Formats: sequence, C-alpha cells, structure tokens
Amino acid sequence: MLPMVRASALTGYKTLLSSFGVDVDALLQRLSLPADYLDRPDLMIPMETKVELLELGAQLSGCQHFGLRLAQQQQNIAALGTVGLLLQQSPTLRDAMDTVTSSIGQTAQGLKVWLEESGHTAYLCSRYEFDGPSAHSRQHSDNLVASGFNMVCFLLAEPVPLHTVYLCGEAPPGLAPYRELFQCPIKFNQQHNGIAFSRDLLQRPVAGANPEMRGLIDRFLKKKQLDNFQEQLLWTITNLLPRGPVTLEKVADSVNMAPRTLQARLRQQGTSFQQLLDRTRVEQVCTYLLEGNLSLTEIAELVGYSQLSALTRAFKRIMGASPRSWLRQHPG
Repeated sequence: MLPMVRASALTGYKTLLSSFGVDVDALLQRLSLPADYLDRPDLMIPMETKVELLELGAQLSGCQHFGLRLAQQQQNIAALGTVGLLLQQSPTLRDAMDTVTSSIGQTAQGLKVWLEESGHTAYLCSRYEFDGPSAHSRQHSDNLVASGFNMVCFLLAEPVPLHTVYLCGEAPPGLAPYRELFQCPIKFNQQHNGIAFSRDLLQRPVAGANPEMRGLIDRFLKKKQLDNFQEQLLWTITNLLPRGPVTLEKVADSVNMAPRTLQARLRQQGTSFQQLLDRTRVEQVCTYLLEGNLSLTEIAELVGYSQLSALTRAFKRIMGASPRSWLRQHPG
C-alpha cells in the first residue's frame, strides 16, 4: 500500500523554502511533480513525497530544523481539513483527542495516534505503521510533533506547558530551536513520537466549541468525502503516472480499496477507471504539448500509451480534436 497524506500538511512549504532563496517551482519540476502540486490542500499525496520534500527542504535551505520551522508557520489546525473542524467543535480536549485517534487516517494514512495516561501526565503519542525512509525521517518526526503541539495549544487557545517531548529522529547539531519552541526536556531516538503534558488539561473545554455545529460538520464531512472521491482518484493517477504503468490494482491500493469495490463505486457514479485514466493522461498530454519540448511519440510514452494511435484516439474522444489540431487552437 502507498500511504497518502493531505497536501495541506505542507502548507507554507513554498513560502518557507522560497525565503531561503530556493526556486520551489524548479524543485517540483525536477521531481516530475505538477506545478500546482502543493496548492490543492484537500488532495492526497504520497507520504514518501511529503518526506522527500521535507528532507530536500532541509538540504537546499541549509536549515537543519526545516520540519520544525514549517510546523511553526502553521499556527492552526487547517491542515487536518474537516477532521480539524470536528476537533474545534469537541466539548473537551479529551473528546478532541478521541477524534484524532479515531480519524487521523483520513488525513494521514498509516499514521497511528494514541493517548496514554499515567498519574498526573497525559502522553499524546504517534508512530507510522509501516517501514522505510518515511517512518525514520528526522524532518518528518520534527514536523509531526510540532504540529501536534500546535494542535493542543490551538484547541485550548493558550500556550500549553509540556513536561517532555519524544522524537524518533536523531538529535540535530543545534538544539536551540527545539528548546525555544517546546521549553521542556527533549528526548531523541525514541520508539515513537510524542508530547507529555498535564493530565488535567484533558478536562478543559475546547475554546469556542459548539455541539450543534459539530453535527453539521459530521454531515458535511460525509458529503465532502463523496464529492472529492473522483478528484482524489485523478490526483492519485497523476502521482502514479511518472512511476510506471498505472493499473486499477495500484490505484485501488493507494486509496485503501479492493479493486472490485473501486470499480463498483465508479460505476455508481457513471464513470469507469479507464475513463479517469484516459482523462488524466490527456490532461498531462495538454501540459506537455503547451511546453513544446517533446514529440508526440515521447509524450505518449511518458503518459503510458504504448502506441501513438492510442493516444490520438483518446485525446480526440475527450478534447474533440487531434493533439496537433488542439495545439494549433491553443498556441500557449
């Protein structure tokens, strides 16, 4: 399975990296990512891509605490999308933590979050349920824990004193940014990420919570998930195209569905996997045509058509004209 995360987890990335003089558009192009890859917060992107961008951000900027800095720019919980809206309408911090632990998979697949309590201390813990670089990135761990800390402070509308911070990653050369943010002891090379704070805070009311609004958001969330389904699939296909042949099985695995279930759901919505695949390919073809750097044969190979004639047929069916005719009408 390819774990996915909301693109909003990288909110502020372009601004922060640009402040170090880095050309973010060139970086995205180098990684074969669409120019607006980070501009659509509700879309799901591969977790490994988020981690790669965080690590590259640290390397290119020379900022060893880049993941931490990025989280500091996100002083609310908008990155959690509609799950964040539910948190804001929870009666107490404990209720909000229950929502996080049960719903985090909607915003970050493969991430496990849980709450532990011992004596007078509560521990908000997290770890990834898969192996690989994504699970062991220091930039990612820093970003995750700082975001969790921001979330608790935002929900209570005040700075929260921490007892201890736990990080999976190795200790960086300089600890000053960590001490300035968390203002408590920090332990590195831990089995999981987490923050420890007073257990009494769990009973505190969430600032501005409205139980009636929570019911409305619950219903909205269900409708939004349905409305965004095809768009999420289109972007999943876009993300997979540079990696080789895109199959129903690969896409279904990426969105945590059985292939038959995915086919049935698309059929209910009056479309099919092949139609979505052709639409995504044709959109990519249009982009390459306007750039003008590749031949049609090269473009066909890039978007997964084994023959130029197959590309031409699909393009004409969707766009109403052949690729060359379309380009004459849209000279860019």
